[in-house]
Amino acid sequence: MTLSPAERSYIYDSLVSPQVARTDSRKPTQFRPLKATCSFLPNSNGSSRIFTADGLECITSVKAKVLRTKDIGELIKVDVDIQGQRDDSDLCLTTSSILTRSLVDNLDHSTLKLTDKYYYQLFIDIVILSLPTDFQMSSYTLYSLISLTSMGCYLALKSTRLPLLISTTNDKEVEEEPTFSDDWESCTDLIPKDSEYNPTLLFVVGIVGNNVLVDPSLEEQQVLEHGICVGYSNGKIVPPLESITLSTVGGGGVNKKTIFKGIDMVRQIGGVVEKALDLIAEQEPEDFERAF
Repeated sequence: MTLSPAERSYIYDSLVSPQVARTDSRKPTQFRPLKATCSFLPNSNGSSRIFTADGLECITSVKAKVLRTKDIGELIKVDVDIQGQRDDSDLCLTTSSILTRSLVDNLDHSTLKLTDKYYYQLFIDIVILSLPTDFQMSSYTLYSLISLTSMGCYLALKSTRLPLLISTTNDKEVEEEPTFSDDWESCTDLIPKDSEYNPTLLFVVGIVGNNVLVDPSLEEQQVLEHGICVGYSNGKIVPPLESITLSTVGGGGVNKKTIFKGIDMVRQIGGVVEKALDLIAEQEPEDFERAF
């Protein structure tokens, strides 16, 4: 929905005031309601479904293949399909590229190592469905989708199960292909519960005046002056850290203080979001659908 000049001015004044008043009464650090489900695709090693109150839905599937390679960059393949967009559209390709880069750059390589010669190659397929009718395809749309899809990837990877390796892991001197157990009850987690590694989460922070706010709504997007996309993993700010150009009311600028304020906000809420997603990923299949 395109706002009128009067509506834009009213929302801008509400967001720029010292006491931030968001269009849906959320706090600056509060996300819109999300629901999620894990491990619902029977032919995938891991899967997730995450959707928002305004109808945006993201389905993620993870499939694993054994690959003999030393090229870590070949181990994660992300493919994004967006309803109403061509597979080779800039929006699909850019979303895929950013997600791939964020996962590879912060990857704990030991997570995918199977033996001395073999690694798991992960194929992450993402389908974005049910775009709201007023969801405008713009540069900001890209980062709105990336924030949601990064959560979908996080849940799918944390719920990924792999068959138990029963052959040797020391195959430097022996030409032996990996052998796995036929008993799926003995499968292992891709990311163990006690692992110090978590997949990267991407947060979008809007900047308006001296205020920052996470997960801006469609109306708020139209009046924000600037924004940043920030990666978070395991209590740390990680790549990417990118500037986002947004629409402007009144020609306000951006400064280092607000950028650091936005980064501090991500550092503050990142662990809370990780814990909430972990609770969903740890549920039994029949209890998976949870509000976030």
